[in-house]
Amino acid sequence: MKQSRCRMMWSLILTVVVTLSLFGVAQESNDWIRTYEGTAYGAFFDIVQVDGDRVLVTGATYHSQSSTRLGEVLIAELSMDGDIVWEKRHGREAHDQGLYLEPTVDGGYLILGETESFGEGGRDLYVLRVDEQGELLQEWTYGGAGTEWAKDLVALEDGGFLLIGETNSFTDSFDVYVIRLDSEGNEVWETTLDMGHNESGTAALEAANGELLVLAVVSYAGGSSGAYRDSRLFRLDRNGDELWSVLYRGADKQAGDAMSWTSDGDIVIAGLSEKLSLSTSVFDFWLARVDGATGELQWSLAEGSQYADDYGIAMSEESDGKFVVAGLGPGFPILEFTESGIVLRRRTAGPDTVIYGGFSVLALEDGSYLIPGFKYLLRSGDMFDAVLLRYGVD
Repeated sequence: MKQSRCRMMWSLILTVVVTLSLFGVAQESNDWIRTYEGTAYGAFFDIVQVDGDRVLVTGATYHSQSSTRLGEVLIAELSMDGDIVWEKRHGREAHDQGLYLEPTVDGGYLILGETESFGEGGRDLYVLRVDEQGELLQEWTYGGAGTEWAKDLVALEDGGFLLIGETNSFTDSFDVYVIRLDSEGNEVWETTLDMGHNESGTAALEAANGELLVLAVVSYAGGSSGAYRDSRLFRLDRNGDELWSVLYRGADKQAGDAMSWTSDGDIVIAGLSEKLSLSTSVFDFWLARVDGATGELQWSLAEGSQYADDYGIAMSEESDGKFVVAGLGPGFPILEFTESGIVLRRRTAGPDTVIYGGFSVLALEDGSYLIPGFKYLLRSGDMFDAVLLRYGVD
């Protein structure tokens, strides 16, 4: 089951502590990782299953931690073993990338990404509608004169979609940016959520009654390190009007990047935890559970290596109320936990001398998972290759 997922600012990878040989959980031999090198494969960001033996991924042909004018939106069909069946590229003369992928009611797909090639500002949300072979049918941009970042794409029960991101085109700070589209990709409404600080929308869910849950990361001054990073959950009605919001502030910084429903209608959150003292801290997985109707926090915990940064980016729910979180850090960090907050295991699936990022989690019928992402080669400059992990193979 594919769940809501978003991407934290992965530029934090440069803070990874260098004592990587101490990072602790052994690789299991029944997993495999395919690496896709060359000018066509900078990163894979999202994945959906086409049928029993094929998947579709979207990403970027070039990925960089620094500013770049390179890269196109990549969409490719792969076999379940990771072999490339076909690939298509879309974009223009500057930097474009595909970040999120969802099926459409007509058998095609909607891609949400970012573009610096055209639109109203320096970077805008970029929406592409493609057919089942990845051929471009329509494209749109959303945003103003400022900068927009794409953070999630959610398929809605009525066949439409919800776009989540952040924008500074409408106020002096960054705000949560929410856009609702119909099944044809046409805008129904858009809104911003502004609490007076810098807010970034990171994930969304649709409730059974059609109301919308939007998770945001809030950044503002304060605390011993001079800055806080907390999470806020908004509940909106079908028209995008706010019903309530709840701020989750703890002793540490905590930033939610993915959400999923529990078996009884509550919500679990996965993301990043960081001590307020930047001089001594590393990033860890942050896990939390909140009441699905009120947003009240039920429990919150941090889990991770004490030697290196590893934190959650994407999450998928198992059928028995367990969750798998793919993260960013040395060795492709992965964490499994229950909806009651019990961490079942934390391990790595690759060599711990390499930084991996897993950006989506696709649960398969055999109990395994496909996780797309990238790897960053330490001491090799600004170099990223797309990867696909098969995790939990018996």
